[in-house]
Order: sequence, then C-alpha cells, then structure tokens
Amino acid sequence: MTDTASLSGTLWLNKDTHNYLGSKRIALLEQIEQTGSLTKAAKLAGMSYKSAWDALTTMNNLADQPLTHAATGGRDGGGTQLTEAGSRAVQLYRTIEAEHARVLEKLSDKYADYDQLVVLLQRLAMRTSARNNLRGKVVDIDMRGLLTSLQIQLPSGLIIESVITSDSAFSLVIQKGQQVFALIKAPCMVLAPKPLSGYDNILPGTVVKMTQDDSMIELELELAGGEQLSAVVEKKTLEGCDLSIGAQMVAHVAASQVLIGVE
Repeated sequence: MTDTASLSGTLWLNKDTHNYLGSKRIALLEQIEQTGSLTKAAKLAGMSYKSAWDALTTMNNLADQPLTHAATGGRDGGGTQLTEAGSRAVQLYRTIEAEHARVLEKLSDKYADYDQLVVLLQRLAMRTSARNNLRGKVVDIDMRGLLTSLQIQLPSGLIIESVITSDSAFSLVIQKGQQVFALIKAPCMVLAPKPLSGYDNILPGTVVKMTQDDSMIELELELAGGEQLSAVVEKKTLEGCDLSIGAQMVAHVAASQVLIGVE
C-alpha cells in the first residue's frame, strides 16, 4: 500500500526578524473591524484580553502606520477600530494566504505519494558542489535532436554556452529571456595566460586570489562584470606563467561541462 502525503503550513509575515502578521492576529483584526471592541474581538478570536492587547501592541509597534486607533463616543462609550492601514494589512495577508494555500494544494496533488514528497524536499534542500554559479539570461536556444545548446549572457555581456540534453531543457522549462545559473566545477576548466583555440567558452579575468598545494593550484579570477570564477588545475600546466594578484588569466571550459540551474 502506497503512503499518501499532504502538505500544510502556517503563514507568518515577518518584519525586522519579528513575527508581524499571523492567522490568529489577522482574525483578531477582522473581529475588531466587525465589533469595534477589543474585548469582544478577543473573545471571538479565541484569545484572552491580555493576549489580544499584547498582540495588538506588537503589531502597531512593528507597523509603519498604526493598524488600530481608539474610538470615542458611541453606544458603548468608545472602543477600538481598524485604521486604513489595518484594513490593508488584513487584505494583504488574506491574499498571500490564499496563494500560499494554492501552492501547497498543487504540491500535495503532484507529490501525493510519500516517497515522491521526500524526493521533492531533498531537492529543495539540495546544495551544489560546483564552485562557480554564474547568473545570466538565456539569449538563444538551439535544439539539436537529443542535445540543446543554450547561450547565456552574463551581466558583463560575456556569453557562456551550455549544452544539455533536450529532455533536461524541457524539464526545466527553459525559455528565452529566462534568468538561469551556469554551474561550472572548478576542476573542469583549463587556464592559460592567453586564449586557446578549440574551446566553447573563453573567459578572461584578473587573478584576485591564489591557493596551492604540492601538485595543484587554485586561482580565483574576477571577470569583466565582477563575477568571481574559481579554477583548479595542475601546477605544471602553469609553469612560467605570471600568477601574481592582478595578473591576467583566461579560463576555458567546454559547453558540455556547464550545468544549468533554475530558480
């Protein structure tokens, strides 16, 4: 028998790292709007008067504008009413809450199987070991049967080519104009003081850091747009090269070694 799973969650809107608006507090504000009385609102929202008072004080202190104000006169001699800012806060929370519920429902439908849900959560928590994560915009997509070539433009204008399977491109729903991450493992690059022929991607930069051991050397390059790039190569491949801070170096990488990540 397959275990089924569903997702649920509590929504909080935070401000300055403090809990600001939650379901209980919003219910209190709604009851204040309906009754005009903090005492009645607290009872209807299932809160003690003190808890309601403390919650209201916290919200008003965190808000840019007060969410409630004291009303004078009337049949009961006064009370508490929502301000315009308070009404907007309630509307904002309820709008986000509805969208939050839709997202959870959609995920529950898609990952109703417990094992599938575990895989999803693992993917959400996944971190990549690739040292280089370059954000750019997809400016061209060329499908070539089983493979798809992507041209990714970095903020500096530099173009990086990535070749992935067409199935992967379809699964990631990659489109022209989309922002993606080009992921490059540091050991997959070749370094040289000048551009070499035969490479899909040629990335010139300035040496900003060097680390080495007995046989390997790692250089961190800063590209023209300020992007940082790390490359690890054998020491012998750079014998006689200027590796000082500020020296010019060119990183080379095959398009097939550039992985793609999407948000």
